[in-house]
Amino acid sequence: MDALRALEINSVIAENGRTVRRRRHKSRFRMARQVLKTEDAPVDLYRFSVARERAYHVMQAVIDAAGMDGPGHGTIFVQHVDEYVEPDTGGPSPDGLDTSGESLLLHDLSLMTCVLSTTGSGERLAETALELGTGVPTVTYGTGTGMRDRLGLLRITVPPEKELVHLLVPSIDADGLLHQLVEEGRLDRPGSGFVYCTAVQAGVLDTRLLIGPQEHAASMEQVVAAIDKLSTGTAWRRRFSTDDGVRYRLQRNHREIAIVCAEERSGVYVDAALQAGAGGATSSRIRKLQTNTIAAGDAARERCIISVPEPAAERVIQAILHAAPETPDWIDSLQSLITPVAYSYQPSVRRR
Repeated sequence: MDALRALEINSVIAENGRTVRRRRHKSRFRMARQVLKTEDAPVDLYRFSVARERAYHVMQAVIDAAGMDGPGHGTIFVQHVDEYVEPDTGGPSPDGLDTSGESLLLHDLSLMTCVLSTTGSGERLAETALELGTGVPTVTYGTGTGMRDRLGLLRITVPPEKELVHLLVPSIDADGLLHQLVEEGRLDRPGSGFVYCTAVQAGVLDTRLLIGPQEHAASMEQVVAAIDKLSTGTAWRRRFSTDDGVRYRLQRNHREIAIVCAEERSGVYVDAALQAGAGGATSSRIRKLQTNTIAAGDAARERCIISVPEPAAERVIQAILHAAPETPDWIDSLQSLITPVAYSYQPSVRRR
């Protein structure tokens, strides 16, 4: 918080979650192989908006302050969003930008978000991500609205509670990974959930997938980080060939719409979005933290994410804005972000 206060960033959005890694345990018997088990650890996610010209300067300052230049120290990334409510972007742009650490940044990344309805599917999907070696998955929690209400009697088998798995991956493998996650998460079934990718302009990945006793002078995570730096990207890590068969019909040109509003007030905006054509929304409990101790206000907030096709995005956004009361404390943020690829269950159409 001290680093953000020094950057004149007055408020941040915080959300609780957990990271999933593998831990190597020593076996009691020398002849037996070492045991790998998944292990959860609590984590805090912080989101805040800055002017685009300040993004790299702020990111580098946070990396330096939090020591995020090595595996196991966290993930940080920048995304370009369209703002529809005037955000608090902090202080003025710096005169001289510090680019000394820019070689650490990767520029060919995508943020994959999986919204899952089935109990335990978040754990399975996180384990799949670890097996593929793409990065450290982060799991958060939310409540779904929309799709479940349209399932009729089937809705009793689909709980409203959702698990959200966030995974920062190389863009070159985004489509292949998405197919893999759809298969492992069984997202091709009605009410199971959906997955989508959003573009990341730059970031630092946490590649420490495995914790435990180290057998060599450098860990595999350190080797991967070093090759990323030498290659100035993650293209060398390609896991899926472009010739792989297409198993699922992916949806293109969507938008993610994200709303941050006062607690217990998201229903007004979600109802407006659904009436304007949105398929559903996922809401999460978050906190608004003030870095400036002089500022006051209720810390409890809700964050709603809605994924819609590009042609419907503007109509949904305008419906949300019209539903917002004149009271300024009802809505903190309304953002939209390009979603190049997504997948959700699509019922087959029978031809007569």
